[in-house]
Amino acid sequence: MPNLVDKRCAYCDGSGKVNVGEFVPSYETCPVCKGYGKVRVPSDYRRCPICGGSGKKNVGEFSPDWVRCKTCQGTGWSEPPPAYT
Repeated sequence: MPNLVDKRCAYCDGSGKVNVGEFVPSYETCPVCKGYGKVRVPSDYRRCPICGGSGKKNVGEFSPDWVRCKTCQGTGWSEPPPAYT
């Protein structure tokens, strides 16, 4: 089993806070890292290939509407692809 390491939370960009305001900035504690700005993941994890390591996916048609990436759960890190032999 790989060791766990701390990596920057992609969902809040390491700030520990996310903007939830539509027109006026309003910040809340990041739901992914719980305000710590870092997430603990296995040391062999790589940047998530689905969200590109951003932790977010745009689901808006006409304007950006961001949700957490389902592959990495918003951390920005996911397990490496399987090694084929």
